[in-house]
Amino acid sequence: MTVNELIEVLKGYPANMRVLTLGYEGGLNDIGVKWDNVVFDYNQDTWYYGPHDYAKYVGEEDKGTECVIIGRGK
Repeated sequence: MTVNELIEVLKGYPANMRVLTLGYEGGLNDIGVKWDNVVFDYNQDTWYYGPHDYAKYVGEEDKGTECVIIGRGK
């Protein structure tokens, strides 16, 4: 999903509605938004990881793509 696609989705909701994400083991958290370099399709052999990973963690900083990352706040 791109930033423009996300904006279009969010336009369908009231502007003052809270935005939350799933908690670590339950409950809900406020979101945090940041950007970082990501390597796509890095974790293809490990089902319990998401398919993409931070470029800095896999040693491929030069090959990463700048992405917005939405997760738990604070």
